[in-house]
Amino acid sequence: MDSLKIQSALASALLLAFFLYPLAVLIYVGAPELSAALATGSFLQALAVTMIMSSAAAVLAVILGVPVAYTLARYDFKLKGFVDAIVDLPIAIPHVVVGLMVVLAFATYGAAPLLERLGLNVINTLPGAVIAVSYLSSTYAVRTVEAAIRSLSPDVEAVARTLGAGPLRAFLSVVLPNIWRAVVNGALLAWARSVSEAGALFIVAYYVAFGGTLVYPASVYIYQAYEGVGLAQAAKFAAALAIVVLVIFIAVRAAVGRVEGKRA
Repeated sequence: MDSLKIQSALASALLLAFFLYPLAVLIYVGAPELSAALATGSFLQALAVTMIMSSAAAVLAVILGVPVAYTLARYDFKLKGFVDAIVDLPIAIPHVVVGLMVVLAFATYGAAPLLERLGLNVINTLPGAVIAVSYLSSTYAVRTVEAAIRSLSPDVEAVARTLGAGPLRAFLSVVLPNIWRAVVNGALLAWARSVSEAGALFIVAYYVAFGGTLVYPASVYIYQAYEGVGLAQAAKFAAALAIVVLVIFIAVRAAVGRVEGKRA
């Protein structure tokens, strides 16, 4: 084995250890109280709010992100560099700042008067939480799908067009079947990113009205447990959230792999 392979293997091992060690400690500390965490009604409500919020954000990321990804992958236009930079912009902005941006744009200035006339409020509501996390997570869907479209030869679409298919039909019948895995993975990344959000939610939706009561999103709930009760109590809820997210994440990835295996 040459030196480059050894260095690569060592770097990979260190990175994996860096990722897995804190998670392992969290699960070790919190797992003994996992059943107690999952039996806590207020935490289950927080988990439900977070799952709904994140799933809505993932759907929105796909609906808005796939057309943008296709445009960036297939077309050259004057402002392409600008659009490409804007897609990555949410990654560069601190999340608390994003929360303030959402409040200013949708609850104070800008679109606020229109939303008020429509009876819509973004402060401490589920729609407001979805807007905030969608802003921060859609980039992942766009970039994942864009990479898949770039890897697909334009000739495949051209053949469909010569056979009489319009642009939309060519996309649905030729492109989408070839990039569906990237679409699912992009949605999954957007979902996971939304589940983990805290900073923007501290500003926009520290709690939301849900089921006739006020409920913290899971990340805020864990922070409240840490501040109010202590590290040990926060750890059990954090471990529960981490395990739920990991199970869903791995299950979706495995299901995608099985479907792709059957199609091969």
